[in-house]
Amino acid sequence: MTGDLADGYAHECAIRDTYARRLEDFRPQERLVRTELTFQEVGLRADMKTVDADNVLRVWEFKIQADYNGLGQVLTYLAMERKSSPGRQVRAVLAAFEFADSIIETNETLNLGIEMIMLPPMLRRAGSVPSQVVNADNIPFIPLATEPAE
Repeated sequence: MTGDLADGYAHECAIRDTYARRLEDFRPQERLVRTELTFQEVGLRADMKTVDADNVLRVWEFKIQADYNGLGQVLTYLAMERKSSPGRQVRAVLAAFEFADSIIETNETLNLGIEMIMLPPMLRRAGSVPSQVVNADNIPFIPLATEPAE
C-alpha cells in the first residue's frame, strides 16, 4: 500500500484500536476476542472479533465511509467465521462514520442482518495529529496542586 491508501488504512486501524480499547464503554455486553482476525484459507483479515453475553460472535469491519467494498468484506468475513465455527451464532458488523444509502437499502432489502454501527464522531481523529497549531492564548491556566488555594 502506498500514499493515501496506506494512510487511510492506518487511520482505520487507529480508529478500530481506539474503539477496541473502549469496547466496554460502547458495547458493555461484549468482550474483545481479538483484532486483526486472519482467515488463512482466503488470506483476509477481519478488523475485530467480539463475543457477547449470549455467546454470539461478531466479526467487524471498520470504515471511514462504508460502501460496497466494506459490505463485500464483512460478508466474506461472516462466511469464513461461520465456516470455522459450525453451530455457533455469528453476526457481521460494519462500523463507519458514514454509510452509502445504497448499502443500507441492500442490507434491509436482502435481509442480510448486518449490524451497521455509526461510530461516535469523537473517534474520527483517532491516531491522527491535528494539523492546526494550538493558539497558546486560548490555553487555560491550571494551577499546580502544590500551590496554596487563595
